[in-house]
Amino acid sequence: MATGAPNKLIVHDAGTWRIVREGVDPGAERGVEAALAVSNGAFGVRAALEEGNPASNPIMIVAGVYVPADSPAQQTLLSLPDPASVRVSIDGRQLDLASVETVSHVRTLDMAGAELHRAWTFVDDAGRTWRWESTRLAAAADVDRYLCRLALTLSDGTAAEVTLAPPDAFLPRYGRPVSGEPRRAVTVAHAIPAPPLGSLEVVRRVEAASVEPAGAPTRVRVEPGAPLRMEMVASLHREAAERPQSERRPFDELLRRHQDAWRERWSIADVTIDGDDELQRAVRFALYHLLSAATEDGGRTSISARNLSGEAYHGHVFWDTEVFVLPPLTFTRPGAARSCLMYRHRTLPAAKERARALGYQGALYAWESTDTGEDRTPHSVVLPDGSALRILNGEQEHHISAAVPYALMKYWRATGDDAFMRECGADMLLQCALFWCGRASPVRGGYEIRNVIGPDEYHTGVDNNAYTNAMAAWVLREAASYLSRLEAKEPAVADALRVRAGIAGGAAQEWRRIAEALVRSTSRDDGIVEQFDGFFGLEDVDVARYRRAGVPIDIAMGPAAIQRMRAVKQADVLMSAALLPDAWSEAALRRNFDYYEPLTAHTSSLSPPTHAMLAAWLRDDERCRAYLEQTARIDLGDGFRGAAGGVHIAALGGLWQAIIFGLAGFSFDEASVAFDPFLPRGIDRLGCTLRWRGRLLRVRIEAGGTVAVQVTGMPCLVRVNHVTRTVSADAPAVFGFDHAVTRWSAVDQKDGSGHA
Repeated sequence: MATGAPNKLIVHDAGTWRIVREGVDPGAERGVEAALAVSNGAFGVRAALEEGNPASNPIMIVAGVYVPADSPAQQTLLSLPDPASVRVSIDGRQLDLASVETVSHVRTLDMAGAELHRAWTFVDDAGRTWRWESTRLAAAADVDRYLCRLALTLSDGTAAEVTLAPPDAFLPRYGRPVSGEPRRAVTVAHAIPAPPLGSLEVVRRVEAASVEPAGAPTRVRVEPGAPLRMEMVASLHREAAERPQSERRPFDELLRRHQDAWRERWSIADVTIDGDDELQRAVRFALYHLLSAATEDGGRTSISARNLSGEAYHGHVFWDTEVFVLPPLTFTRPGAARSCLMYRHRTLPAAKERARALGYQGALYAWESTDTGEDRTPHSVVLPDGSALRILNGEQEHHISAAVPYALMKYWRATGDDAFMRECGADMLLQCALFWCGRASPVRGGYEIRNVIGPDEYHTGVDNNAYTNAMAAWVLREAASYLSRLEAKEPAVADALRVRAGIAGGAAQEWRRIAEALVRSTSRDDGIVEQFDGFFGLEDVDVARYRRAGVPIDIAMGPAAIQRMRAVKQADVLMSAALLPDAWSEAALRRNFDYYEPLTAHTSSLSPPTHAMLAAWLRDDERCRAYLEQTARIDLGDGFRGAAGGVHIAALGGLWQAIIFGLAGFSFDEASVAFDPFLPRGIDRLGCTLRWRGRLLRVRIEAGGTVAVQVTGMPCLVRVNHVTRTVSADAPAVFGFDHAVTRWSAVDQKDGSGHA
């Protein structure tokens, strides 16, 4: 039964470290389960009710393990029953929300400790009051373990017989009394085979006033004031014979190791915001999911579009991961970012085969990738009228082979991880450059890229998409620069790399030439960049009207009509500015922002955080705040309904970027870091900790106009606005700054077209 305020997120008295949900609303339940999910990168478990609920989707999603889905060509992440699920009967009547009178029901996600707590008080049909309390977590230090601790307390009335039984999917294997307590406690184990996973084994220790000897189901006698207690440890065995060392650790030790791991994570990743509790809570919610999204498994897995909190998109990996998720991890959990990049290296053969099959050289990564790296993008989707709509993203959305180099180069420059670059990164960078070299066609004395889809997926089969061309040119320049650098410093290593990649001498010069000659779609006197050839000639449409009505414009108009309209799904031209700001002048960015922002429908969760970051760079207080608030509500607002298929992990990464790259104005290269802050009204102070090239940077930005920087590790050069100083552990620094000064203010040598 629904109780409390079903669609209300209780936050006013919850603090900024907790997400509190009162009551159970069937219509919003699946979104709640995703938003409050626990994960450790190896698996994720939704926040479903342990005893069951018809509105729930109580599953454990296993990272990197894919099974057939809707068709032989399709694959989806493996999902298993939630091991914490337990069928409970009181005096023979099964317990659920509908069978009792609920007094209160609260679930709390404690983000500091990455623990999900539940407190449920109810009255049974005999008039007895009960208290159900549980804690669940995905162990951070022992990533093959899922823990649950449950206490069921009878507050008053006569004793009751309670029966505990596992879900039907779990097969009882054995049960034994706990040594020394044969009548008070029992340990019961269950297991489920899970091909291609080895198995999922669940061990429950049940303790009460009286416990019937081993067996399943387990029957206990509960006396008033003497709680029934259950501890569960679930073990993921990826191989049939696997028995991890952590299996021998007791529950409390596993819990302590988990808590220690999260204390360390937060100590080097937390972002503090004074003056705006809603934004503070949202960024911690974002960091909670980002920090729990990946594990350091050497490239076996990556991060899917909805992380491990839901089944939307079948758990496939998109460009979102590299562009939106890996940058935050690079500066907070670089080992996890490295592991995700190694996944792309592991799947490089599939990317090369995909390019070859389409008649190109180099590597074209899959638009939707699974464990093998093969493309799993569906070919069509059935519309509400029963007709089939062909999906062209897998065939035309090639900018994924720019997203991967973008993430790896950002990681390399931020970490100085030369070993990764030599072993993995260089191969990926050069193979993607080879692809773009072949994908660019000579025309009119230059080069163009035809028949693509950019981030704006409203328009398919376009020529010279501004984002795609800009990113392709960037990949070619970066690859040329890296290869030339290697040739100058380590010619033998460069020779070996060229041989391995199948690259002839003079490739660097050829790539630079193509990059310089690639079409740049600036065709207006005022410097507005045309999103693709012919975009300016499309029909006008009032995008704002659809935004105000909350109606997706592409659904309302249909795919054929939207193709003819000057409407944008998400940041496209503006996305290139967000990723490559040094290729733009401030004036050009402002003109293009003012032009494209009203045309953008924001029907992708990736769009609002991008606009928030750009608005911060442009010192646009009103639009910056509006887009920050919109981003913060994507999963935490609207009764959680937007998160039903899983949290929008890329939007959460985008929020972090909007705050760190946008508000803090953080930028970097291989030799220094810089801050050009802008704090919108209502934000008094912004603090963050960043990892950069083996150092920890602790930064505090005051709205009054100061930036304090502390460095742990080697000294480093820090610039704030126009001032550069060497900052060390022994010599922290306080800088003054002007909110009006942008990253371009000191030196702005670019012309009005947006190009240097």
